[in-house]
Amino acid sequence: MFHRQQTGQLRPEDEDALRNQQDPGLHRELEELWSESLSYQSGYEPDVDKGFSRLKSRMDADQARDTQTVRLTSTSRSWMSIAAAIALVIALGTFWLVNRGQGAFALAFTTGPAEQLEVALPDASVVYLNEDSYLSFDIAEGTRQVSLTGEAYFKVAPDPDRPFVIQSNGVRTTVLGTAFNLRAYPEEPTVEVEVTEGLVRMENAQAGQQVELKPKERGVFSSDELKLVKKPVSELNAQGWHSQKLVFRNAELGNALQEIGRYYKVEFKLGSQDLQSCALSTEIAGDPLPDFLQVLETIYGLDVEQTGASSYHLKGGRCR
Repeated sequence: MFHRQQTGQLRPEDEDALRNQQDPGLHRELEELWSESLSYQSGYEPDVDKGFSRLKSRMDADQARDTQTVRLTSTSRSWMSIAAAIALVIALGTFWLVNRGQGAFALAFTTGPAEQLEVALPDASVVYLNEDSYLSFDIAEGTRQVSLTGEAYFKVAPDPDRPFVIQSNGVRTTVLGTAFNLRAYPEEPTVEVEVTEGLVRMENAQAGQQVELKPKERGVFSSDELKLVKKPVSELNAQGWHSQKLVFRNAELGNALQEIGRYYKVEFKLGSQDLQSCALSTEIAGDPLPDFLQVLETIYGLDVEQTGASSYHLKGGRCR
């Protein structure tokens, strides 16, 4: 988000969020670093060892002046742990430290349009962040606390003493150690969790509902209906953006096209409601969109008309 602000790409609605979430002193330092980076030549190779040495010297000096130290989590860490974590997130993508007060900070990450990010958290969990998403991470009161806006695939490191709790659009998701996909974009009326491994509890306090999800189960909370439901899934297609693979076995064409549209970032409109329940069996693994459209034309005899930059009208045709 800081990068998009400096390059003039930050959306107006994100300006307030950036001001509220970022420590003013840290923001000034980032602006100074940004200004210095403009003078770097192409092909520049940073001296990581020298950078770590300078970071340690600064942290030692700060500690000598004040007993409070900047922390990535609420638990104390050695300077090497902090330096390694900072170096890692710098290498991976856009991040900043969110001021939690009392000298404590949480890690935060963001992605823009068409950006994805792999994040290794300090607790050894790994998060794959999809485009237009924001995630913060902290450890407080014996809990690994995460906030997510957007979509992410989680591989949570087991730690029975410190549950991994995610807050997203009014839905609380709790795990001990598992792998799952969570989608919670603010412009969408649903929050969805799809489990690959382990056990996940999904709950909404306002609706007073909760469900436990096992592998190949999906939980969906509708903010419009204030309803939380659980349903089985034959294939784990919700994480197709991460795995780069979709699999359909006798799926209804109408439902399949919604997931395929997410995958290709386009919108499909069926000209005939009779096609909604047609069976579709296919696999998509990095195939170009024109190839998939050719498959639809061949299977169902459809005429595909592009009606916009990212929209397609599927006309005619019939079930096989």
